[in-house]
Amino acid sequence: MKSINHPWAISEQYQEKYGAIWSTLDFVFAEKISEENFKTDPMNTHIGELKIYNQSIPLTYKDLTNYSKFVRTMMDEAYVSGNRTDMYDVRIKSQTFSLKRHELRKLSETLSEATTSSLRAYELGLYL
Repeated sequence: MKSINHPWAISEQYQEKYGAIWSTLDFVFAEKISEENFKTDPMNTHIGELKIYNQSIPLTYKDLTNYSKFVRTMMDEAYVSGNRTDMYDVRIKSQTFSLKRHELRKLSETLSEATTSSLRAYELGLYL
């Protein structure tokens, strides 16, 4: 499994400290990403699935880049003006999730890392 956060490796100590949402949040790459598809239409290529709240949300490369920027901006605003205990509503593919600030940060980091990994794999010819 090509995973960003490897949630199965998170210790019980961190699961208790940060919560179930934080510890299970992940992005899993598709088994095979077609070289030809990524070369001819990269923005609409299915890259993988975001795992959040025990749901799997399929994302294309375009979705991944857009949500990565959106969540990053939201996270920056939350850390500047928000309180540690505030909840933030994040809408991804017509589904709304209420996240705490640290969960929002992990979501932002996960999407950013998935975007970077996708692009690097293509540049290196790995095609995930």
